[in-house]
Amino acid sequence: MAATLRVTIHMSEDLATRITSTARSYRLAEKTWRQLSLASARDPRERKRIRVEAKLRRKSEWPTEDHLVEACLRGRMVQPDLARDWPPLTPEERAELELPGMWPGSERPDEDFGTPLTVTLDYDLVWQARTAAWRISKPWIEEILSRGLGNLRGLTEERRDERAALGAHVLTFGAIVRQGIQEHWPTKGSSEAESRKAFDQ
Repeated sequence: MAATLRVTIHMSEDLATRITSTARSYRLAEKTWRQLSLASARDPRERKRIRVEAKLRRKSEWPTEDHLVEACLRGRMVQPDLARDWPPLTPEERAELELPGMWPGSERPDEDFGTPLTVTLDYDLVWQARTAAWRISKPWIEEILSRGLGNLRGLTEERRDERAALGAHVLTFGAIVRQGIQEHWPTKGSSEAESRKAFDQ
């Protein structure tokens, strides 16, 4: 069984609702199918076969919040700007990325991050995205810090604009996930293909 990681993504209420309401509708569809199928089952062996079939079909036909977000993230990660052979993170970098707090320059005051959504995703996929985010963002963060723009407090409006211009290039893991949800929402066909790929592995 593939290793997983529990992560919390902050996003707009609209994005979170899209995920939870879609998953809820799929859960209802699965429940209905199971009830109808089990009602016609003739013996315990057939009932067990129905439960197994439901489990096998869930990711492709009745995806959960986890499945939906993971499919969106996979769609984003195959885009040319992220699908690169990034140098692996050092132990120090991995430890730093696990610390709480925002990266300098990652503030987006015009975006809504007010709703947290916690999901369980493929471990390697999470760290693939975190690696891409860090390799893209690190030079810009270092530039922000080297110019003395790390702390917003005390900065003049001109210096805040300078920080914002540099920070526009900072790409966080959360931003990658949000972009995936906005731009790579899975269709049923893509979900089935992803499910087959995971089964083959």
